[in-house]
Amino acid sequence: MIKKLFLAVAVVFFTSSMFSQNFAKGDKALNVGIGLGWSSYVTSLSPIPSFNASFEAGIVDIPNVGVIGVGGFGGFRFSPYTGGVYTNTIVAARGVFHFQFFDTGDFDLYAGVHTGIGFTSWNYTDNFYDSTNSYFVDDVFAGARWMKNNKFGFFAELGYGISYLKAGAVFKF
Repeated sequence: MIKKLFLAVAVVFFTSSMFSQNFAKGDKALNVGIGLGWSSYVTSLSPIPSFNASFEAGIVDIPNVGVIGVGGFGGFRFSPYTGGVYTNTIVAARGVFHFQFFDTGDFDLYAGVHTGIGFTSWNYTDNFYDSTNSYFVDDVFAGARWMKNNKFGFFAELGYGISYLKAGAVFKF
């Protein structure tokens, strides 16, 4: 009898932790961070990091599989160079799938897409030629959040939007 009770308690404990949710339907999260590395045909720009923020709300729970979240993303890059300044700004919608079909402990593993609009600006110090362009943004990314408690943690994402690597703090509410 004690063996059966122990087995039942172990099964309940194992299955409840196996499908623990670090991001659930109704959760809201704000990522604030910097980005390193970026794709550009211009290699002489300074290595100043980009600044980025994203907001996300969990809207659909797929039991034992994951959570779908939607939100927005904003990123800004400023790069002075000899003869001027280059800026890049991105504003995009964000769709994310949080994987929850295996135990990740304090980690929230996710992947998603951004789609929106970007603006670039080349401002030359001699005012001979300035240029501003807009472009379509499409970004695929994968990331992880390491939650230190229910409200605060750290995140890192790999993608090719405003920068290849984005990292910083995450605030859940």
